Amino acid sequence: MVYLLVILFPLSMAGMCYILRHSTLPIILIAASAVLTQFALMTQIPLDTPTRLLGVTLDLSALTRLFLVLFLWLFIVVFVASFDLPQGTNFIPISLLLLSLSTTILLLQDPFIVSLLLVGAALAAVLAIVDLPAGSGRLIERGVLAAALKYLVMMVLAGTLTYLSFILIEVYRPGEAPGRIPLARFMLALLITGFALRLAIIPLHGWLPDLVEHTAPLVTSVVVLLLNSTSLLVLILTFQRFPVLLVENEVGLLVIRMASLVAMLLSGLLVLGQNSLRRTVAYVVIYTSSMIFYGLIAASPLGLTGAIFEAINQVLGGLLVLLGIGLIERPDGRPLLPANQPRRDLLARWPIGGMAIITGLMVLLGVPPLSGYASKLLLYRTALEQSSVELGVLLATTVLMLLGAMRLIGDWLLGAPELLSEHAPLMLGETDAERPALQHLQPEPRTTSIVVVVLFLVCLLGGIYAQTIQQFIEGVIEGLTFVRIL
Repeated sequence: MVYLLVILFPLSMAGMCYILRHSTLPIILIAASAVLTQFALMTQIPLDTPTRLLGVTLDLSALTRLFLVLFLWLFIVVFVASFDLPQGTNFIPISLLLLSLSTTILLLQDPFIVSLLLVGAALAAVLAIVDLPAGSGRLIERGVLAAALKYLVMMVLAGTLTYLSFILIEVYRPGEAPGRIPLARFMLALLITGFALRLAIIPLHGWLPDLVEHTAPLVTSVVVLLLNSTSLLVLILTFQRFPVLLVENEVGLLVIRMASLVAMLLSGLLVLGQNSLRRTVAYVVIYTSSMIFYGLIAASPLGLTGAIFEAINQVLGGLLVLLGIGLIERPDGRPLLPANQPRRDLLARWPIGGMAIITGLMVLLGVPPLSGYASKLLLYRTALEQSSVELGVLLATTVLMLLGAMRLIGDWLLGAPELLSEHAPLMLGETDAERPALQHLQPEPRTTSIVVVVLFLVCLLGGIYAQTIQQFIEGVIEGLTFVRIL
């Protein structure tokens, strides 16, 4: 009964928020309360006690609970920040719908239903992408519509590939079809391609830069950080249910690992040529997703620990960067510049927003003392266990990403502050009414600033107590038998 309540409670709250969608403050309070209640409900589910409900099996593992707690933290941050940052009229109801879908996906043990629900979550995400604020007198911009369509097509294709791979897994019998391409290798190729599309691994990344470029930061945080992390956990659980995909694919795993290294290197090269703040951030997210993918495919306890730790840091760092973008893009009374033209004084004008971008990039790129360095070290050790060449590629990619981040910070954040125009003394016969109004810059919103500071402290504590977090993750993955088999 508790499983059913955990799944349906966010859905019912989404319906209530949809009815009250034009009342901003009440639905934000309702949504935040719903997330806290969801956390309380989840603590009532015992671990590793499968149950049958409506013909399907539901189960909550320690790893699943870890990610669900991470998602609840993400939604609390997003809902609180929505007091100040722009979003569509139906953003909060759609977010609660995505929370319900993600919870169902992670609890279900039926891979076929999971693959269909992943496509359903993508459809709900498209609704958030194209949503407009209440009372908006404009149509959906062409860039937003193109990004939504591209994302939808890619996710449907990913869902089709994943569903086909699950069908083949069900009918697979080891040792059949001698002398041909092993069916296990083909199944792994389908599965990995589908999830590489979801995680935006180069060259299957085309939807992510456009999505980050044209979508509101809060929507991007839910669509990218929530659904990508959900897809990662589904892939881990798939390997747990079907370890034969890894046991009979030693060469296939090597090829995939090399491909992820190439993807990381290309992301580092592409980030150097970006002039757009948002697109640069998108390629940093692609880089961290490639690192996570590499650690998972390494199929070792150290690599899996690093991948899960990196996924947590991706959510924290990504939230910081996207909240910072939302803050610095708020109108402040000055004339707007052309698109993608840097305003070099963003850190001086928006100190909280600028620091959110800088610290978020530090987390994503693994700069001490924030938590990102600990997961990067685990992945570097994983690469060293394979070969020094792989470690060299990872280090070279990180250097390229750091250079790209430094260029972004220098172009957008570290310039001298622009001075506001001041009126000279009145000329003979001139009145104040004949002069243009002075610019009055708006202060940074207090609520989102507090959220940014809290996120920064969480990342700092994660770096200080990285060893404790690592040990906790190692305890969480003890039940994953596919790692021990390999």
